[in-house]
Amino acid sequence: MKLRSILLAIIILGVTHVMPGIMLAQAAVPQQCIQHKKRVKACPHKLYRADKLPSQNKNQLLCICVTDFQALLQQPRNEQQQIQQNMTRRQYEAEYGDDLPVILAILKRQR
Repeated sequence: MKLRSILLAIIILGVTHVMPGIMLAQAAVPQQCIQHKKRVKACPHKLYRADKLPSQNKNQLLCICVTDFQALLQQPRNEQQQIQQNMTRRQYEAEYGDDLPVILAILKRQR
């Protein structure tokens, strides 16, 4: 019975002291992740990083869908993959502009 009371007290303390902190952290999460515009399902691999893109004025929390940029992060194994990667890069450059090199540097852990 005493163990049950202790566990109940720990749960109540956790809810009253930890939950407000979690709610504040959720408020800082960006509304949308940087991801391919044709994505319809939830991104399976997201990376959150505090940084500044060239299109932004100040540092903020960025959410990047790593899965959508995976093709640009891998070394092509043959000429066909190199061509495909170049086409994908041009497509993403048109969509993200000057932000793309920074996004890739963040994903490569170079920033």
